[in-house]
This record gives sequence, C-alpha cells and structure tokens, in this order.
Amino acid sequence: MKLLITIFLVLSITTSLYALEISSSYYTLDLGTFAQGGGPLSSTNNVATYSCVGESIGSLTESISNKFSLLAGQLYLILPLAPWKAVLISDLRARTEVLGPLITEALWQKDNDPYFYWSVVTEPEQIVSGFSVSLDAKPAHQINTTATYYQFPATPGILSGKHTFYVLPFTSDKDWDENSLLKFEIWVDAEPPIASQMRPAPGEITANNIIPISCNLYDVDSGIDPTMTSLTLNGNTLYFTYDAANRLLKFTPASPLSEGKNTVILKVYDMVGNYVVKGWDFIVDTQPPSGGIKINNAEEVTHSAYVFINIEAKESVSGIKAIYLSNDGVFDTELNSPYPYAPLISNWLLAEPDVDGNKTVYAKFEDLAGNFSPTYQASITLRLLTPDTRIISGPVSSTEETAANFKYEASKPNCKFSYKLDNQEWSAWSVSTEASFSGLATGNHYFYVKSGFDLNGNDLITIDEEDATPSQWVWTVKGRGEIEKEKEKILFWRR
Repeated sequence: MKLLITIFLVLSITTSLYALEISSSYYTLDLGTFAQGGGPLSSTNNVATYSCVGESIGSLTESISNKFSLLAGQLYLILPLAPWKAVLISDLRARTEVLGPLITEALWQKDNDPYFYWSVVTEPEQIVSGFSVSLDAKPAHQINTTATYYQFPATPGILSGKHTFYVLPFTSDKDWDENSLLKFEIWVDAEPPIASQMRPAPGEITANNIIPISCNLYDVDSGIDPTMTSLTLNGNTLYFTYDAANRLLKFTPASPLSEGKNTVILKVYDMVGNYVVKGWDFIVDTQPPSGGIKINNAEEVTHSAYVFINIEAKESVSGIKAIYLSNDGVFDTELNSPYPYAPLISNWLLAEPDVDGNKTVYAKFEDLAGNFSPTYQASITLRLLTPDTRIISGPVSSTEETAANFKYEASKPNCKFSYKLDNQEWSAWSVSTEASFSGLATGNHYFYVKSGFDLNGNDLITIDEEDATPSQWVWTVKGRGEIEKEKEKILFWRR
C-alpha cells in the first residue's frame, strides 16, 4: 500500500464518523475523495478504519446513534498506518494560572507566568509520546514534557514584549510533520510605566505662581492609559492634557498657585493596569525679602575705613540666599559678588577710605526664589586716625636692572610698615622705611606698602589701624637687547 499522509481541516462541512460497533476502538471515517489527496468533494466515498483523537474521550465514545460529527475549525492529521490512524490536537490556550482567567491571544496583558494547556485524545494511546515546547523559536526535536500543559515559572517569568509560545507533538516512532505545530501569540506587559522629568523639579523654588506642572510619561509595551492616570495638587484633582506623540502630561493653572509648599501626586497607569506613583514638592515664593542694615551697630562715627555691616533680613517662605553690598547704590558689578547670608559682614571698606566725611552703604537681599528686596541704606561719619602711606623713591619705569630699592613714609609719626612684591605675602610689620629686592626676572613687577598706627597701644596692628589704601609702584625689568632696541627707536623718531 502506498503510504499517504493527509491533512484535513474541517471548515463548515458536515462529515460524519461512524463506529463499527459500540465497543469498538476503531471508527469508520467517511471523508470522500477530498480526504484522499485532493480534488473536489463528490458522492464517491473512500471508507477506511482510523484511530481518532478528539477534544475529549467522551465526545468519541458516548453516543446512542453511534454517529459523530467532526468539529469545524479543528486540524485532523490522517496517518495511514496499519490500520490508518487519525489524530486531533485541540486548540492551544492560556490562563493566568490553572483555574485563572483566560488570556486572549495577541492582546496586551500583564501576567508573565502563564499556564498553557492543550488536550490530546489518541487511540491507541501511545501514538503521542511527548511534546516539545519553546518560546519565540520553533521547538527543538526533543521532548520537554509528556504532559498536555506547561506553566512558566514566576521567576524570572516571561519578559515584557510580544512573544510566541510553540508546542510540537511527537509520535512514538518519528517527529511529526511541521503542520502539527501549535502556537499561541502572547503579549506581556509586566512593567510599570516610566515617569521622568517632573516640572517644577522636586524641591524647586520658583517665583512663578502660574508655572505649568508637567511630566514625561512612557510605557514601552501596552502604552499609557490617560483615562486611569490621575494628578493631584495639594489633594485637589487636576485635569491635565496628555500628548501621546510627545509623551507629555501637562497641567497649566488658570489661577495662581498657593504661596509656599505645593505637593504633587501623580499616579500613572498603562493599558493593562500596571502603575507607578510619583510624589514631589515645590515651593512658590512671589514676595521679596524685607529688612534693613546698620553700620558698626548704628554708631555715628568711625575712625577706620573698615567697618562691619549688621544685616536684618526677613524672608518667611523660601529663605535668604544672598546679600549684596554697594558704596554707590548702583548694584552693577556688585551683583557678581554676593555675600552668603549672615547677620554680620566684617571688614567692609568704605568709599574713598582715605578721605574723611559722611559714608553710605547700600544693601539688597535676594531670596531662594530669586526675588530681590528694595534697596536699604545706612550712613556713618569717617574721621581717620590711621595714617596715609607714600612711596618716596623706587626704580625707573623701564630698566635692565634686576635689583630694586624703595623708600617710603607715613603721614603720622611712630608708624609701622608692611610691604609685598608681586603676588607674595605681606611682610611682618616693621619700623623700617626701606625695602630692597634682587635677582628679579624680566617682566612687570608690583610693589605695595602700607603703614599702620597702634591706636590702642597693644603693640599689634589690626585691620582697622592700618592704611586702607596701600601705596603702589609699578615698573618693568627688560633684557639688555630690549633696551638697545628701544634706544634705537627713540633715536630714529628724533631724526
């Protein structure tokens, strides 16, 4: 007999299965000429004895009329062995667990440890010896299980994404044809959405009380569900917009936000119910700081050009960020030199520190939201008791000499002096009125000297006892060749 394998898929044709006798394990399968290799159905029937596998044992054995109808949509494999055998494997299905809800094929859901099952009825029983199962690749030719189900372990589970689960049955004597391969497309989304770039940023302090609240949302698999997503501000529900193309959730306030701390709670859902909760605070501060200043605890007269400034700044919402001081009240370059907030700023040098008279200091306060206070001011009278310093002699402005000698004096008797060269440290205080240097490198040099008068007689010179404006001398040391060239230029222009 020529061996033929016929695949028969019942669509909507009523074709019957007849038992030879009630107790028989073999059945007469009336398929017509279509079942024997092609051609249109006709009234001519080829009758043979088959072993049949159906959805359940009962569907093949319980009958009063001994007449059975094949099921539409089922795949029948006709194996013409001796005797010919028919095998039916029912549809592959999935649940969340053994008795859990059904999982719909090719539809996003969040169960990542599904339970797959299928049913096989054989006659004789050993016709199917086992099954090969796999995920995302066709099964290897080896038996993984003899059971008609497979449960994925919860750890690690199936990764989120679109997957295909395969089942391949094996007969007792050979691999089955690929046409018997079953598959189930399962889409898993087990990960919560991602929320990022919250604005205003967590902890942000802003002077804008109509600042939009927004967040970037992203879900790689099933997508964001804006109908389930919620946004609240200080416990009140906000009605936001969601731009799916730009992944942007946004709320624009129609009225000013509350002064002070504002708390945002965002709960973002994806389409299968995974969610993430984000909560953060930001501060709205629209009011500028207030306060005032004093000079030397509001004393009327100072004998030193160096004074201390008493700060009285008030800020109830965000706090004081910086203090700005100025001797002219313009606050241009002074804004680049802020003082950190402190109740006392020492050693502030008054304007024209070597000239007696009334001196005024101006102040501004900035809070952490960037609000600036009005300008505050305080005045004091300067009556100098400290000396002024003058350099009597030093090197010429351009020289090839690598040594330099200086003489200097103070406007008061019995003063001490301190000096420095270029970027060196100030020297110790001394009564000497001369300073000398040697081995100087070529280039520009700077000499500074200041005098001090021991006002309180403790043999120490403090900052309020010294000249606030040191005297300065600038000169250049050049090599011999450079000097000769300069002389030639001078002679040329004189001619």
